[in-house]
Amino acid sequence: MFQTVRGMRDLEPEEMRKRQFFWDKVRKVYESYGFARLETPAVESFDLLSAKGGGGQEIKKEIYYFKDQGDRELGLRFDMTVPTARYVASDASLPKPFKRYCYGQVWRYDRPQAGRYREFTQCDIDIFGIATPAADFEIFAATVDAFLALGFKKFFIRVNNKKLLAGLMDAAGIKDDKKLDAWRAIDKQDKIGWGGVEEELKKRKVPNGKKVIALIKGNKITKEITASEAGAKGKEEMDAFLALCKAAKMEKYVKVDLSLVRGLEYYTGITYEVMAGGKWSCGGGGRYDDLIKLVGGQDTPAVGISYGVDRVIQLMGEAGLFPELGGTKCFVAAVNDSVRLKAAEIAAGLRKEGVSAETDLAGRALRKQFDYCNSRGIPYCVIAGPKELKDKQVVLRDMGTGKEEKVNLASLAGKLK
Repeated sequence: MFQTVRGMRDLEPEEMRKRQFFWDKVRKVYESYGFARLETPAVESFDLLSAKGGGGQEIKKEIYYFKDQGDRELGLRFDMTVPTARYVASDASLPKPFKRYCYGQVWRYDRPQAGRYREFTQCDIDIFGIATPAADFEIFAATVDAFLALGFKKFFIRVNNKKLLAGLMDAAGIKDDKKLDAWRAIDKQDKIGWGGVEEELKKRKVPNGKKVIALIKGNKITKEITASEAGAKGKEEMDAFLALCKAAKMEKYVKVDLSLVRGLEYYTGITYEVMAGGKWSCGGGGRYDDLIKLVGGQDTPAVGISYGVDRVIQLMGEAGLFPELGGTKCFVAAVNDSVRLKAAEIAAGLRKEGVSAETDLAGRALRKQFDYCNSRGIPYCVIAGPKELKDKQVVLRDMGTGKEEKVNLASLAGKLK
């Protein structure tokens, strides 16, 4: 018996209905902001995949890497951003801002764990060509509206800025060659606590660890932090971003958090992390103004965010945010062979009226048709019998309660809607 490849899984119909619900909701939000869908290939050149963040040859251990029959080095995409950057870099004539959304599978060669797979789904929005905080805010606002559309009530987005963190490091006396080590240590805080961070800073030979931690835990954009050029620029950008949040009456969804240090080798300005339940984020992103040039394009500012769809759907399930997502609304059962054609005709008519309907394909007895209906969770069964059909009627059975009533064919679709 064949099994799925390690780290992969089948997405069954019930799961796919949840994903469709998610996608229908967020797609409408994105398009209301003017984002357009872009699809890129699952397979990209290894040179492209290794460009992001300077991953180089080491990234082979983290992705699905292979050579094709032409001996070309390739890999499966590990996110949606790098392929989109390639697309933007290849066409300097794209109207700016270029605003795109996407939804699809990505692959990473991680160690499979509970709730973590090597193939998973991401949902992204990005804006290219705009350097002002207006673009950072629009990514934030579209994210807020998407999570509201999904039914979340208690969520917020952690926000920071790499320039503010650089100013904080300057205030603590951390030189440029040790900033990355400091950020990597701080990024472990959720797992090891601040005491562990202090030890990690010592291990990485980052000086003034207590000062760094005190400034971050204070979570205030102080004059000390903004004394350097980087810190002052970070405050300017953050102030403009927060003013837009307030103007849109979205300030309750933003939380400035100086401990947020995700991906700072890659991000150049604002960073985001979506907190919609539990300890861990379900999405994140930020400004990455250097990537388009890195993959061969012109200098192009860029900002975006990505959600882990699997995680969001898990949180929605835990919060009871999914409505009834049944598939087929009714099953049209034939009492005997003499009315099977009529049953098929009734089912076809219901579909034309917008009611999802199935009918028997196997020539089964009525009881077996009921069993199938129950096994699929179909809520209603339309029973087509010779006697009722003569009177242009059918029997409508509620499969949950067993209650039956005669219904005129002319009003059947309306009854089921």
